[in-house]
Amino acid sequence: LIHQSNPERGADILLTFPWTSKKNAFGVRGTDSVETTTGITASREGNLSGHGSMSPWNVRNTFFAWGVDFKRGVKIDAPASNVDLASTILALKGIDSTDLDGRVLVESFKEAPKKIKAKTRVFTTTGDNGYKAVIQVSTLGKQRYVDRSQRLN
Repeated sequence: LIHQSNPERGADILLTFPWTSKKNAFGVRGTDSVETTTGITASREGNLSGHGSMSPWNVRNTFFAWGVDFKRGVKIDAPASNVDLASTILALKGIDSTDLDGRVLVESFKEAPKKIKAKTRVFTTTGDNGYKAVIQVSTLGKQRYVDRSQRLN
């Protein structure tokens, strides 16, 4: 579901850190937990960084666009990713990008409809010893976006 099953460049091991929607010390939602060098699992505090998690706070991008072709003063909640930027820029230049991965972020264009709706699905898996995990994926057109994933128990 996250496009990692690639024999040439796929990872041998995938993992994600536990996360919550708690606010951090700066009032921003999204807190990851990490395994410390002391062997203790703890929430991140202070100015720490890492490789992130599959929380919605880490997998969502923030894009800003301005200019004569874009809407002004609006927040668009439609999913987007870095791979969408090339198609969007080419569309603004009138160049066909249908052979590229990604989609044109038409919802950001001045003349586009106010809302664009993604189809969202949740997949759950279970394993031995009570393991249970969930992943949420949104689709817009042919483009698929991972919204979040986490172990449930």
